[in-house]
Amino acid sequence: MQTTPVFKDATPREVRIMQFWIGSNIAVILFCASWLIYYFTVAGLSLPYLMAALLAGYFLADFSSGAVHWAMDTWFDERTMGRAIAITREHHTHPDHIYGFLENASFGSAPSAVAFGCAAIVTASCPFSFVTWTLMLLWLISSVCLLFGMHFHNLAHKPARSAVMRLAQRLHLVCPPAHHWVHHHNHTIHYCVVNGWANYVCDGLGVWRALECVIAPITGIVPRADDSAWQRNYRETGVLSAPRRRGQ
Repeated sequence: MQTTPVFKDATPREVRIMQFWIGSNIAVILFCASWLIYYFTVAGLSLPYLMAALLAGYFLADFSSGAVHWAMDTWFDERTMGRAIAITREHHTHPDHIYGFLENASFGSAPSAVAFGCAAIVTASCPFSFVTWTLMLLWLISSVCLLFGMHFHNLAHKPARSAVMRLAQRLHLVCPPAHHWVHHHNHTIHYCVVNGWANYVCDGLGVWRALECVIAPITGIVPRADDSAWQRNYRETGVLSAPRRRGQ
C-alpha cells in the first residue's frame, strides 16, 4: 500500500507555474484589499450590513471551492491538465496523502486569479457605490479562501488539534470531517470544502447535475469518466496507479 504521495516531486516548470498562480491570486487579494480600504470611509456601511456582506462572501467562497472541486473531479483528466488532476485523483483513493503549500495554494489560486481578478477589475471600473464596495468585499473573501482552499480541505480530513478550530468545525464555520467524508462515499455530492454551507443548497437543488446535463451534450465528455477509471484501476490492482506524466 502506498504510504507517501505519488506525485510529490514537481518539475521546475510545474513549480514556476504554481508560483505564478499563487502570486497572481495574492496580487488580486492585495488589489481588492487596497480598493476596499481606500473607499471604506466613503462607503459608510452599517455594522449589520457589513456582517451580512461578510457572511455572503464566506458563502460565495464555499460555493467557489465547490465549483473548482466539481470541475476538477468531473471534466478534466491527467493528460490535459497534468499533475494537478493526478493529485486530485490520488486524493480519492488515498485521502490521507497530503501535499505541500505550493500544491495546496495553487489549486484554488489559478481559478481565483482568473475569475475574481477579472471581477475585481470590472468592479473597480464601475462608478463607486455601496454595491461595488460590497462586490469587491465578496471577491476579496473568496480569493483569500481559495488561496487556502486546500488547507480548509485538509482540515476536513481530521479533527483539529486546536480547541478553537474544533469549535469552528462544530459550529460549521470550517467544514467538519463528518460533513466532508460524505464526499468520499459519494463523489457526486458535497464538493464545497470551506465551510460546507453551499453543499446544502447545491446538492438540494441539484446544481451540479443540472450543469452536467447542459455541458455533457455540448462537449461530448462523460462526467467523471477519468476519476472512475482511476478508482476502478485501484480496485483491480490494489495499488494506486501512477500514469506517465506529460513529457516523460
